[in-house]
Amino acid sequence: MADEREASKKRNDPTSQLARGELVHAEVKPLDLSGIPSVIVGIIAWAIAFVVVLIFRDDLKEDGLEWWLWVTVAGFGLGLIGLWYCRRRWAAIQAGHRPEQED
Repeated sequence: MADEREASKKRNDPTSQLARGELVHAEVKPLDLSGIPSVIVGIIAWAIAFVVVLIFRDDLKEDGLEWWLWVTVAGFGLGLIGLWYCRRRWAAIQAGHRPEQED
């Protein structure tokens, strides 16, 4: 009877199960260490957004939202800066000057 009460008081949430050692984390390696493909996808997305906003520029100008065009330009430009940074970082990792994982 006492065992049943203890079992019913036992928490079954994942955090408690992990603390008791009932759950084990799988060792999963990162998919992309360089980050370059992700940044390129972002740059392409900003370029597509620029074209879409350019198509609707007259409507946006009427509504006072023409600044959206410059948001897409800024996103594209910051993406290029990010691409430069990621390439530089990846080259340093490959050369052994930086660790693959940073704290």
